[in-house]
Amino acid sequence: MTRYEYDEEASRRMHMDVVHEIDDRPTPVARWVDAMRRLNSIDDPLARSVLALHRDCGSGNGTCDGGDDDEPVARRVDWGCETTAVIAHHFGIEYPAGSPAPE
Repeated sequence: MTRYEYDEEASRRMHMDVVHEIDDRPTPVARWVDAMRRLNSIDDPLARSVLALHRDCGSGNGTCDGGDDDEPVARRVDWGCETTAVIAHHFGIEYPAGSPAPE
């Protein structure tokens, strides 16, 4: 399902309403594995260290998890946590889009 998210910061900065379309359909495991391979190709030592700390985020057992979020890889729609997402964005690695919705 597609949802929309209002971006307050961008709206304030651009003096207009900014809305982002969020595709929250599940991602096939093969695409998730490909995204993780791309994350693992980052050579920056600091980024590698931070990613190692956040490797399990989103599984329910990670640094940023509350402990009850056990989300299978096939149902994830984004990186495990905001820290991983920021690092991925900095290095130009996008989380793979979900499968097309059945019509």
